[in-house]
Amino acid sequence: MTRWMTSPCWPLLAIGLALQPGCQRVENPATGEMQYTTLSPAQEKQIGAQQHPLILQEFGGEYQDADLQAYVDEVGNRIAAASDLPDSEFTFTLLDSEVTNAFALPGGYVYITRGLLALAENEAEMAGVLGDEIGHVTARHAAQRQTRATGAGLLATLGTIGAAILGGEMAGQLAQQAAGVGAQAYLAGYSRDQELQADQLGIRYMAQAGYDPEAMASFLRKLNDDAELEQKLAGHEGEAGSSWFATHPRTLDRVEQAAQEIGGGGGRLGREEYLAEIDGLVYGENPEQGVIRGREFIHPGLGFAFEAPPGFELVNTPQAVIGRDRASRQMVFTLADPQGQALDRYVAGPGLQQVARLAGAEVSAPRGVQTFAIDGMPAASASATLRQGNVLADVGLAAIDAGESTYQFIFLSPGQMSRDEARAYRTTIESFRRLDERQLAGFEARRIQIVPVESGQSAAQLAGRMALEAAPREQFAILNRLALEDGLSPGEQVKLVVD
Repeated sequence: MTRWMTSPCWPLLAIGLALQPGCQRVENPATGEMQYTTLSPAQEKQIGAQQHPLILQEFGGEYQDADLQAYVDEVGNRIAAASDLPDSEFTFTLLDSEVTNAFALPGGYVYITRGLLALAENEAEMAGVLGDEIGHVTARHAAQRQTRATGAGLLATLGTIGAAILGGEMAGQLAQQAAGVGAQAYLAGYSRDQELQADQLGIRYMAQAGYDPEAMASFLRKLNDDAELEQKLAGHEGEAGSSWFATHPRTLDRVEQAAQEIGGGGGRLGREEYLAEIDGLVYGENPEQGVIRGREFIHPGLGFAFEAPPGFELVNTPQAVIGRDRASRQMVFTLADPQGQALDRYVAGPGLQQVARLAGAEVSAPRGVQTFAIDGMPAASASATLRQGNVLADVGLAAIDAGESTYQFIFLSPGQMSRDEARAYRTTIESFRRLDERQLAGFEARRIQIVPVESGQSAAQLAGRMALEAAPREQFAILNRLALEDGLSPGEQVKLVVD
Protein backbone atom coordinates (compact mmCIF):
# COMPACT_ATOMS: atom_id res chain seq x y z
CA MET A 1 0.00 0.00 0.00
CA THR A 2 1.40 3.35 -0.95
CA ARG A 3 1.37 6.68 0.83
CA TRP A 4 -0.56 8.32 -1.98
CA MET A 5 -3.63 6.06 -1.89
CA THR A 6 -6.66 8.33 -1.88
CA SER A 7 -9.41 6.07 -3.21
CA PRO A 8 -10.50 2.46 -2.74
CA CYS A 9 -8.87 -0.20 -4.87
CA TRP A 10 -12.17 -1.65 -6.04
CA PRO A 11 -12.89 0.34 -9.24
CA LEU A 12 -11.75 -1.65 -12.25
CA LEU A 13 -8.38 -0.64 -13.59
CA ALA A 14 -8.75 -2.35 -16.96
CA ILE A 15 -9.37 -0.10 -19.91
CA GLY A 16 -11.14 -1.82 -22.79
CA LEU A 17 -9.55 -1.45 -26.17
CA ALA A 18 -12.16 0.81 -27.72
CA LEU A 19 -10.80 0.36 -31.21
CA GLN A 20 -12.56 -0.34 -34.45
CA PRO A 21 -12.26 -4.00 -35.51
CA GLY A 22 -10.76 -4.87 -38.86
CA CYS A 23 -7.61 -6.53 -40.15
CA GLN A 24 -4.81 -5.10 -42.21
CA ARG A 25 -1.81 -6.88 -43.73
CA VAL A 26 1.47 -5.26 -42.68
CA GLU A 27 5.16 -6.10 -42.69
CA ASN A 28 6.62 -6.95 -39.27
CA PRO A 29 9.55 -4.53 -38.80
CA ALA A 30 11.63 -7.07 -36.84
CA THR A 31 11.11 -10.17 -38.98
CA GLY A 32 10.10 -8.89 -42.40
CA GLU A 33 7.12 -11.26 -42.38
CA MET A 34 3.73 -10.16 -43.66
CA GLN A 35 1.17 -10.43 -40.88
CA TYR A 36 -2.48 -9.63 -40.29
CA THR A 37 -3.20 -7.25 -37.42
CA THR A 38 -6.10 -5.24 -36.05
CA LEU A 39 -3.83 -2.56 -34.57
CA SER A 40 -1.90 0.17 -36.28
CA PRO A 41 1.32 1.52 -34.72
CA ALA A 42 -0.61 4.67 -33.76
CA GLN A 43 -3.21 2.58 -31.95
CA GLU A 44 -0.47 0.66 -30.12
CA LYS A 45 0.96 3.99 -28.95
CA GLN A 46 -2.49 5.02 -27.77
CA ILE A 47 -2.89 1.82 -25.76
CA GLY A 48 0.51 2.26 -24.12
CA ALA A 49 -0.31 5.84 -23.18
CA GLN A 50 -3.63 4.74 -21.65
CA GLN A 51 -2.09 1.95 -19.62
CA HIS A 52 1.04 3.79 -18.44
CA PRO A 53 -0.52 5.60 -15.44
CA LEU A 54 -2.20 2.36 -14.35
CA ILE A 55 1.12 0.53 -14.39
CA LEU A 56 2.61 3.27 -12.24
CA GLN A 57 -0.25 2.94 -9.77
CA GLU A 58 0.01 -0.82 -9.69
CA PHE A 59 3.77 -0.93 -9.11
CA GLY A 60 4.21 1.84 -6.55
CA GLY A 61 5.11 4.57 -9.01
CA GLU A 62 8.45 5.63 -10.42
CA TYR A 63 11.56 5.08 -8.33
CA GLN A 64 12.63 8.51 -7.15
CA ASP A 65 16.24 8.75 -8.35
CA ALA A 66 16.68 11.05 -11.33
CA ASP A 67 20.30 10.01 -11.95
CA LEU A 68 19.48 6.30 -11.99
CA GLN A 69 16.45 6.89 -14.24
CA ALA A 70 18.69 8.85 -16.62
CA TYR A 71 21.10 5.91 -16.67
CA VAL A 72 18.29 3.49 -17.55
CA ASP A 73 17.18 5.90 -20.29
CA GLU A 74 20.71 6.09 -21.68
CA VAL A 75 21.17 2.32 -21.90
CA GLY A 76 17.63 1.72 -23.13
CA ASN A 77 17.92 4.31 -25.91
CA ARG A 78 21.28 2.83 -26.93
CA ILE A 79 19.61 -0.56 -27.40
CA ALA A 80 16.57 0.97 -29.13
CA ALA A 81 18.85 2.77 -31.60
CA ALA A 82 20.31 -0.63 -32.56
CA SER A 83 16.86 -2.19 -32.97
CA ASP A 84 14.64 -2.60 -36.03
CA LEU A 85 12.80 0.60 -35.06
CA PRO A 86 15.74 2.98 -34.50
CA ASP A 87 13.66 6.09 -35.16
CA SER A 88 10.79 5.16 -32.84
CA GLU A 89 10.31 6.85 -29.48
CA PHE A 90 10.65 4.56 -26.45
CA THR A 91 9.71 5.45 -22.88
CA PHE A 92 11.74 3.71 -20.19
CA THR A 93 10.50 3.70 -16.59
CA LEU A 94 12.25 2.50 -13.44
CA LEU A 95 9.55 1.21 -11.08
CA ASP A 96 9.72 1.34 -7.28
CA SER A 97 9.05 -2.38 -6.89
CA GLU A 98 11.14 -5.03 -5.16
CA VAL A 99 9.81 -7.70 -7.53
CA THR A 100 12.41 -8.81 -10.07
CA ASN A 101 10.56 -7.98 -13.26
CA ALA A 102 10.56 -6.14 -16.56
CA PHE A 103 7.89 -5.84 -19.23
CA ALA A 104 6.73 -3.72 -22.14
CA LEU A 105 3.44 -2.23 -23.25
CA PRO A 106 2.51 -1.51 -26.86
CA GLY A 107 3.86 1.69 -28.32
CA GLY A 108 7.33 1.49 -26.82
CA TYR A 109 6.61 1.72 -23.08
CA VAL A 110 9.30 -0.37 -21.34
CA TYR A 111 9.45 -0.96 -17.57
CA ILE A 112 12.15 -2.37 -15.31
CA THR A 113 12.00 -2.66 -11.52
CA ARG A 114 14.59 -1.67 -8.95
CA GLY A 115 14.41 -5.30 -7.80
CA LEU A 116 15.81 -6.38 -11.15
CA LEU A 117 18.53 -3.71 -11.06
CA ALA A 118 19.60 -4.95 -7.63
CA LEU A 119 20.01 -8.48 -8.97
CA ALA A 120 21.87 -7.60 -12.19
CA GLU A 121 25.62 -7.33 -11.89
CA ASN A 122 26.65 -5.26 -14.86
CA GLU A 123 25.33 -2.94 -17.52
CA ALA A 124 25.25 -5.69 -20.14
CA GLU A 125 22.86 -7.79 -18.05
CA MET A 126 20.48 -4.84 -17.73
CA ALA A 127 20.90 -4.13 -21.45
CA GLY A 128 19.93 -7.72 -22.24
CA VAL A 129 16.69 -7.43 -20.28
CA LEU A 130 15.84 -4.08 -21.91
CA GLY A 131 16.70 -5.55 -25.32
CA ASP A 132 14.34 -8.44 -24.74
CA GLU A 133 11.46 -6.08 -23.91
CA ILE A 134 12.30 -3.86 -26.89
CA GLY A 135 12.13 -7.05 -28.96
CA HIS A 136 8.53 -7.59 -27.90
CA VAL A 137 7.75 -4.06 -29.09
CA THR A 138 9.57 -4.24 -32.44
CA ALA A 139 8.09 -7.65 -33.24
CA ARG A 140 4.64 -6.20 -32.47
CA HIS A 141 3.75 -9.10 -30.20
CA ALA A 142 1.02 -7.05 -28.53
CA ALA A 143 -0.64 -6.44 -31.88
CA GLN A 144 -0.48 -10.16 -32.69
CA ARG A 145 -2.00 -11.01 -29.33
CA GLN A 146 -4.73 -8.41 -29.79
CA THR A 147 -5.57 -9.82 -33.20
CA ARG A 148 -6.24 -13.19 -31.56
CA ALA A 149 -8.38 -11.69 -28.78
CA THR A 150 -9.89 -8.37 -29.82
CA GLY A 151 -11.55 -6.50 -26.99
CA ALA A 152 -9.60 -8.04 -24.10
CA GLY A 153 -8.30 -5.63 -21.47
CA LEU A 154 -4.56 -5.46 -20.92
CA LEU A 155 -4.60 -5.23 -17.15
CA ALA A 156 -5.91 -7.64 -14.56
CA THR A 157 -7.49 -5.89 -11.59
CA LEU A 158 -7.82 -6.36 -7.93
CA GLY A 159 -11.42 -7.19 -8.69
CA THR A 160 -10.23 -10.56 -10.02
CA ILE A 161 -9.31 -11.44 -6.47
CA GLY A 162 -12.93 -11.26 -5.42
CA ALA A 163 -14.05 -13.06 -8.55
CA ALA A 164 -11.68 -15.97 -7.93
CA ILE A 165 -12.54 -16.54 -4.28
CA LEU A 166 -15.63 -18.66 -4.80
CA GLY A 167 -14.06 -20.48 -7.72
CA GLY A 168 -11.26 -21.83 -5.54
CA GLU A 169 -8.50 -20.41 -7.75
CA MET A 170 -7.33 -17.78 -5.31
CA ALA A 171 -5.04 -19.90 -3.18
CA GLY A 172 -2.88 -20.92 -6.11
CA GLN A 173 -2.79 -17.53 -7.83
CA LEU A 174 -2.51 -15.04 -4.96
CA ALA A 175 1.26 -14.68 -4.79
CA GLN A 176 1.54 -14.32 -8.56
CA GLN A 177 -1.23 -11.72 -8.75
CA ALA A 178 0.05 -9.68 -5.83
CA ALA A 179 3.59 -9.63 -7.15
CA GLY A 180 2.56 -7.94 -10.36
CA VAL A 181 -1.11 -8.03 -11.19
CA GLY A 182 -1.06 -6.14 -14.46
CA ALA A 183 2.30 -7.29 -15.74
CA GLN A 184 1.63 -10.93 -14.95
CA ALA A 185 -1.73 -10.91 -16.73
CA TYR A 186 -0.41 -8.96 -19.69
CA LEU A 187 2.73 -10.99 -20.28
CA ALA A 188 0.92 -14.27 -19.83
CA GLY A 189 -0.41 -13.70 -23.33
CA TYR A 190 3.00 -14.14 -24.97
CA SER A 191 3.61 -17.55 -26.48
CA ARG A 192 6.87 -19.45 -26.05
CA ASP A 193 7.64 -18.76 -29.71
CA GLN A 194 7.21 -15.04 -29.09
CA GLU A 195 9.41 -15.21 -25.99
CA LEU A 196 12.11 -17.02 -27.96
CA GLN A 197 11.83 -14.47 -30.74
CA ALA A 198 12.15 -11.63 -28.22
CA ASP A 199 15.23 -13.35 -26.77
CA GLN A 200 16.84 -13.59 -30.19
CA LEU A 201 16.01 -10.01 -31.04
CA GLY A 202 17.20 -8.74 -27.67
CA ILE A 203 20.50 -10.57 -27.99
CA ARG A 204 20.99 -9.20 -31.51
CA TYR A 205 20.14 -5.67 -30.41
CA MET A 206 22.49 -5.70 -27.41
CA ALA A 207 25.33 -7.11 -29.53
CA GLN A 208 24.77 -4.43 -32.19
CA ALA A 209 24.87 -1.84 -29.40
CA GLY A 210 28.29 -3.13 -28.35
CA TYR A 211 27.38 -5.33 -25.34
CA ASP A 212 28.49 -8.89 -24.66
CA PRO A 213 25.45 -11.03 -25.60
CA GLU A 214 26.49 -13.78 -23.19
CA ALA A 215 25.38 -11.45 -20.37
CA MET A 216 21.78 -12.48 -21.08
CA ALA A 217 22.63 -16.09 -20.21
CA SER A 218 24.56 -15.10 -17.09
CA PHE A 219 21.59 -13.08 -15.88
CA LEU A 220 19.15 -15.94 -16.51
CA ARG A 221 21.33 -18.29 -14.45
CA LYS A 222 21.35 -15.79 -11.61
CA LEU A 223 17.62 -15.20 -11.95
CA ASN A 224 16.94 -18.91 -11.72
CA ASP A 225 19.06 -19.18 -8.55
CA ASP A 226 17.22 -16.22 -7.04
CA ALA A 227 13.79 -17.65 -7.86
CA GLU A 228 14.70 -21.02 -6.31
CA LEU A 229 15.99 -19.37 -3.13
CA GLU A 230 12.90 -17.15 -2.92
CA GLN A 231 10.60 -20.18 -3.08
CA LYS A 232 12.74 -22.12 -0.61
CA LEU A 233 12.64 -19.31 1.95
CA ALA A 234 8.86 -19.05 1.49
CA GLY A 235 8.47 -22.81 1.99
CA HIS A 236 7.25 -23.32 -1.56
CA GLU A 237 10.09 -25.24 -3.20
CA GLY A 238 9.20 -26.39 -6.67
CA GLU A 239 6.40 -23.85 -7.16
CA ALA A 240 6.37 -21.15 -9.83
CA GLY A 241 7.86 -17.86 -8.71
CA SER A 242 6.69 -14.32 -9.40
CA SER A 243 9.76 -12.89 -11.10
CA TRP A 244 10.68 -12.10 -14.71
CA PHE A 245 11.78 -15.73 -14.99
CA ALA A 246 8.21 -16.89 -14.28
CA THR A 247 6.53 -14.49 -16.71
CA HIS A 248 9.13 -15.06 -19.44
CA PRO A 249 9.43 -18.86 -19.83
CA ARG A 250 12.61 -19.58 -21.72
CA THR A 251 15.20 -22.31 -22.05
CA LEU A 252 18.68 -21.28 -20.99
CA ASP A 253 20.44 -23.46 -23.56
CA ARG A 254 18.53 -21.72 -26.38
CA VAL A 255 19.59 -18.33 -25.06
CA GLU A 256 23.19 -19.49 -24.83
CA GLN A 257 23.00 -20.86 -28.38
CA ALA A 258 21.55 -17.59 -29.68
CA ALA A 259 24.36 -15.67 -27.97
CA GLN A 260 26.98 -17.92 -29.57
CA GLU A 261 25.38 -17.59 -33.00
CA ILE A 262 25.50 -13.81 -32.76
CA GLY A 263 29.16 -13.94 -31.70
CA GLY A 264 29.14 -14.08 -27.92
CA GLY A 265 32.20 -13.64 -25.73
CA GLY A 266 33.09 -10.09 -26.70
CA GLY A 267 31.68 -6.69 -26.09
CA ARG A 268 31.02 -4.36 -23.22
CA LEU A 269 30.08 -5.53 -19.72
CA GLY A 270 30.23 -2.20 -17.91
CA ARG A 271 30.46 -3.68 -14.43
CA GLU A 272 32.21 -0.82 -12.61
CA GLU A 273 29.95 1.82 -14.13
CA TYR A 274 26.85 -0.20 -13.31
CA LEU A 275 27.80 -0.83 -9.68
CA ALA A 276 28.54 2.87 -9.20
CA GLU A 277 25.07 3.74 -10.52
CA ILE A 278 23.15 1.34 -8.23
CA ASP A 279 25.13 2.20 -5.09
CA GLY A 280 22.48 3.26 -2.56
CA LEU A 281 19.57 1.59 -4.39
CA VAL A 282 16.68 0.62 -2.08
CA TYR A 283 16.66 -3.16 -1.63
CA GLY A 284 13.59 -5.21 -0.77
CA GLU A 285 10.58 -3.54 0.78
CA ASN A 286 10.31 0.21 0.68
CA PRO A 287 9.04 1.38 4.11
CA GLU A 288 7.13 4.18 2.39
CA GLN A 289 4.90 1.47 0.92
CA GLY A 290 4.67 -0.64 4.07
CA VAL A 291 6.66 -3.64 5.29
CA ILE A 292 5.77 -7.20 6.25
CA ARG A 293 7.31 -8.85 9.29
CA GLY A 294 5.94 -12.36 9.50
CA ARG A 295 2.18 -11.97 10.03
CA GLU A 296 2.51 -8.28 10.89
CA PHE A 297 2.05 -5.45 8.41
CA ILE A 298 3.55 -2.09 9.36
CA HIS A 299 3.11 1.10 7.35
CA PRO A 300 5.57 3.69 8.68
CA GLY A 301 4.41 6.31 6.17
CA LEU A 302 0.76 6.08 7.17
CA GLY A 303 1.53 5.29 10.81
CA PHE A 304 -0.39 2.06 11.49
CA ALA A 305 0.11 -1.68 11.90
CA PHE A 306 -1.93 -4.86 12.25
CA GLU A 307 -1.37 -8.62 12.54
CA ALA A 308 -2.94 -11.23 10.26
CA PRO A 309 -4.57 -14.42 11.62
CA PRO A 310 -2.31 -17.41 12.43
CA GLY A 311 -1.26 -19.36 9.36
CA PHE A 312 -1.79 -16.44 6.96
CA GLU A 313 0.89 -15.29 4.54
CA LEU A 314 0.79 -11.63 3.53
CA VAL A 315 1.73 -9.92 0.30
CA ASN A 316 1.77 -6.15 -0.14
CA THR A 317 0.54 -4.44 -3.29
CA PRO A 318 0.11 -0.72 -3.94
CA GLN A 319 -3.66 -1.12 -3.71
CA ALA A 320 -4.07 -3.58 -0.85
CA VAL A 321 -2.50 -6.00 1.58
CA ILE A 322 -3.63 -9.51 0.68
CA GLY A 323 -3.40 -12.64 2.81
CA ARG A 324 -4.23 -16.31 2.56
CA ASP A 325 -3.68 -19.54 4.40
CA ARG A 326 -3.43 -23.13 3.18
CA ALA A 327 -7.12 -23.74 3.90
CA SER A 328 -8.03 -21.18 1.19
CA ARG A 329 -9.17 -18.56 3.70
CA GLN A 330 -8.55 -15.08 2.34
CA MET A 331 -8.21 -11.54 3.63
CA VAL A 332 -7.88 -8.17 1.93
CA PHE A 333 -6.98 -4.93 3.72
CA THR A 334 -7.53 -1.74 1.78
CA LEU A 335 -9.15 1.70 1.82
CA ALA A 336 -12.91 2.04 2.23
CA ASP A 337 -15.13 4.81 0.94
CA PRO A 338 -18.25 5.10 3.13
CA GLN A 339 -19.12 8.43 1.45
CA GLY A 340 -20.25 10.03 4.68
CA GLN A 341 -22.40 7.13 5.85
CA ALA A 342 -22.22 5.79 9.38
CA LEU A 343 -19.82 2.83 9.45
CA ASP A 344 -22.46 0.31 10.50
CA ARG A 345 -24.67 1.34 7.58
CA TYR A 346 -21.70 1.11 5.21
CA VAL A 347 -20.55 -2.39 6.22
CA ALA A 348 -24.12 -3.76 6.25
CA GLY A 349 -25.03 -2.20 2.92
CA PRO A 350 -22.69 -0.83 0.20
CA GLY A 351 -19.59 -2.54 1.62
CA LEU A 352 -20.94 -6.11 1.51
CA GLN A 353 -22.72 -5.46 -1.77
CA GLN A 354 -19.49 -4.27 -3.33
CA VAL A 355 -17.64 -7.42 -2.27
CA ALA A 356 -20.45 -9.56 -3.69
CA ARG A 357 -20.48 -7.62 -6.94
CA LEU A 358 -16.75 -8.12 -7.44
CA ALA A 359 -17.08 -11.82 -6.71
CA GLY A 360 -19.96 -12.14 -9.14
CA ALA A 361 -22.07 -13.56 -6.32
CA GLU A 362 -25.36 -13.04 -4.56
CA VAL A 363 -25.16 -11.82 -0.96
CA SER A 364 -27.45 -12.70 1.91
CA ALA A 365 -28.91 -10.26 4.42
CA PRO A 366 -26.20 -8.91 6.75
CA ARG A 367 -25.70 -10.62 10.13
CA GLY A 368 -24.23 -9.47 13.44
CA VAL A 369 -23.85 -5.79 12.63
CA GLN A 370 -21.79 -4.19 15.42
CA THR A 371 -20.22 -0.85 16.26
CA PHE A 372 -17.20 -0.60 18.56
CA ALA A 373 -13.86 1.19 19.00
CA ILE A 374 -10.36 0.08 17.97
CA ASP A 375 -7.49 1.92 19.65
CA GLY A 376 -9.90 4.80 20.21
CA MET A 377 -11.06 4.82 16.58
CA PRO A 378 -14.71 4.22 15.54
CA ALA A 379 -15.27 0.84 13.86
CA ALA A 380 -18.08 -1.40 12.66
CA SER A 381 -18.40 -4.95 11.34
CA ALA A 382 -20.91 -7.23 9.66
CA SER A 383 -20.99 -10.66 8.02
CA ALA A 384 -23.00 -12.39 5.29
CA THR A 385 -22.99 -15.38 2.96
CA LEU A 386 -21.99 -15.18 -0.68
CA ARG A 387 -23.51 -17.59 -3.18
CA GLN A 388 -22.21 -18.32 -6.65
CA GLY A 389 -24.25 -21.14 -8.11
CA ASN A 390 -23.98 -24.01 -5.64
CA VAL A 391 -20.81 -22.64 -4.01
CA LEU A 392 -21.04 -20.77 -0.70
CA ALA A 393 -18.56 -18.65 1.22
CA ASP A 394 -18.97 -16.57 4.35
CA VAL A 395 -17.63 -13.02 4.29
CA GLY A 396 -16.76 -10.74 7.18
CA LEU A 397 -16.31 -7.01 6.65
CA ALA A 398 -14.98 -4.46 9.13
CA ALA A 399 -14.34 -0.73 8.63
CA ILE A 400 -12.21 1.54 10.82
CA ASP A 401 -12.31 5.35 10.76
CA ALA A 402 -8.68 6.36 11.26
CA GLY A 403 -9.29 10.07 10.79
CA GLU A 404 -7.90 11.11 7.42
CA SER A 405 -8.69 7.68 5.94
CA THR A 406 -11.13 4.82 6.48
CA TYR A 407 -9.74 1.30 6.15
CA GLN A 408 -11.50 -2.03 5.76
CA PHE A 409 -10.74 -5.70 6.38
CA ILE A 410 -12.45 -8.31 4.21
CA PHE A 411 -12.29 -11.94 5.33
CA LEU A 412 -13.59 -14.89 3.32
CA SER A 413 -13.98 -18.49 4.45
CA PRO A 414 -15.07 -21.30 2.10
CA GLY A 415 -18.40 -22.69 3.24
CA GLN A 416 -19.53 -21.64 6.68
CA MET A 417 -17.28 -19.50 8.87
CA SER A 418 -16.47 -21.30 12.12
CA ARG A 419 -16.38 -19.66 15.54
CA ASP A 420 -12.60 -20.09 15.64
CA GLU A 421 -12.26 -18.35 12.27
CA ALA A 422 -14.54 -15.52 13.35
CA ARG A 423 -12.54 -15.13 16.57
CA ALA A 424 -9.24 -15.03 14.65
CA TYR A 425 -10.60 -12.43 12.24
CA ARG A 426 -11.84 -10.29 15.12
CA THR A 427 -8.40 -10.50 16.74
CA THR A 428 -6.84 -9.19 13.52
CA ILE A 429 -9.29 -6.28 13.41
CA GLU A 430 -8.53 -5.42 17.04
CA SER A 431 -4.78 -5.54 16.32
CA PHE A 432 -5.08 -2.48 14.07
CA ARG A 433 -3.30 0.35 15.88
CA ARG A 434 -1.60 3.68 15.39
CA LEU A 435 2.17 3.84 15.77
CA ASP A 436 4.00 6.54 17.72
CA GLU A 437 7.29 8.14 16.72
CA ARG A 438 9.32 5.72 18.83
CA GLN A 439 7.72 2.72 17.12
CA LEU A 440 8.27 4.24 13.69
CA ALA A 441 11.92 5.05 14.28
CA GLY A 442 13.25 1.57 13.49
CA PHE A 443 11.96 1.36 9.92
CA GLU A 444 14.54 2.53 7.45
CA ALA A 445 15.02 1.21 3.93
CA ARG A 446 17.71 -1.38 3.31
CA ARG A 447 20.00 -0.43 0.47
CA ILE A 448 22.63 -1.80 -1.87
CA GLN A 449 26.10 -0.68 -0.84
CA ILE A 450 29.10 -1.18 -3.11
CA VAL A 451 32.25 -1.99 -1.14
CA PRO A 452 35.79 -3.01 -2.11
CA VAL A 453 37.13 -6.42 -1.13
CA GLU A 454 39.94 -6.07 1.39
CA SER A 455 43.10 -8.15 1.28
CA GLY A 456 42.48 -11.63 2.71
CA GLN A 457 38.73 -11.04 3.03
CA SER A 458 36.54 -14.06 2.27
CA ALA A 459 33.07 -14.28 0.80
CA ALA A 460 31.80 -15.62 4.14
CA GLN A 461 33.16 -12.57 5.95
CA LEU A 462 31.52 -10.23 3.46
CA ALA A 463 28.24 -12.13 3.67
CA GLY A 464 28.36 -11.66 7.44
CA ARG A 465 27.92 -7.93 6.87
CA MET A 466 24.62 -8.41 5.02
CA ALA A 467 21.67 -6.87 6.90
CA LEU A 468 19.44 -9.82 6.06
CA GLU A 469 18.01 -12.32 8.51
CA ALA A 470 17.35 -15.11 6.02
CA ALA A 471 20.15 -16.89 4.13
CA PRO A 472 22.63 -13.97 3.99
CA ARG A 473 25.39 -16.16 2.49
CA GLU A 474 23.14 -17.47 -0.27
CA GLN A 475 21.83 -13.99 -1.07
CA PHE A 476 25.35 -12.55 -1.13
CA ALA A 477 26.39 -15.32 -3.54
CA ILE A 478 23.47 -14.59 -5.88
CA LEU A 479 24.02 -10.81 -5.87
CA ASN A 480 27.72 -11.30 -6.62
CA ARG A 481 27.65 -14.46 -8.70
CA LEU A 482 30.05 -13.32 -11.42
CA ALA A 483 32.55 -11.93 -8.92
CA LEU A 484 32.58 -15.21 -6.98
CA GLU A 485 32.91 -17.29 -10.16
CA ASP A 486 35.98 -15.28 -11.16
CA GLY A 487 37.36 -15.32 -7.60
CA LEU A 488 37.46 -12.33 -5.27
CA SER A 489 40.54 -10.15 -5.43
CA PRO A 490 41.56 -7.15 -3.27
CA GLY A 491 40.01 -3.91 -4.46
CA GLU A 492 37.25 -5.62 -6.43
CA GLN A 493 33.76 -4.12 -5.92
CA VAL A 494 30.94 -6.26 -4.53
CA LYS A 495 27.34 -5.66 -3.48
CA LEU A 496 26.17 -5.76 0.14
CA VAL A 497 22.70 -5.13 1.59
CA VAL A 498 22.93 -2.73 4.51
CA ASP A 499 20.56 -0.85 6.83
